[in-house]
Amino acid sequence: MQELVDVITTSMQSGDGVESLIAKADAPPDELNEYVNIIQALQTSLVPQEPSADFSDRLRADLLDRDAGLPSRFRQMPARVQVAAVLAIFFGCVLFVLRRIFGSEPPGEIQEEAVVTPL
Repeated sequence: MQELVDVITTSMQSGDGVESLIAKADAPPDELNEYVNIIQALQTSLVPQEPSADFSDRLRADLLDRDAGLPSRFRQMPARVQVAAVLAIFFGCVLFVLRRIFGSEPPGEIQEEAVVTPL
């Protein structure tokens, strides 16, 4: 039965008539007509879609196992994560610059106490 339905589906996709196949089949014509109606309904409702260029590029990269790279991975993150990452990098750089400008050496007293304290 599966092979017969496959043959009917293939002939319908190619545009050939299925009446001759139904007449030659060993299965009851009413049952085959139900399958034909289902196949026709699927053919009209399932319209082929062209994938977007972005999807095609990501799929190609995934299939070829190429590293997506940092900019590509960053763009795939949700917006709130992108904002948090940019702010963290920005404030990290600001703190680094401020430490360089104002100096980050600990006071001498604290340094001496650390040396005098026995282990």
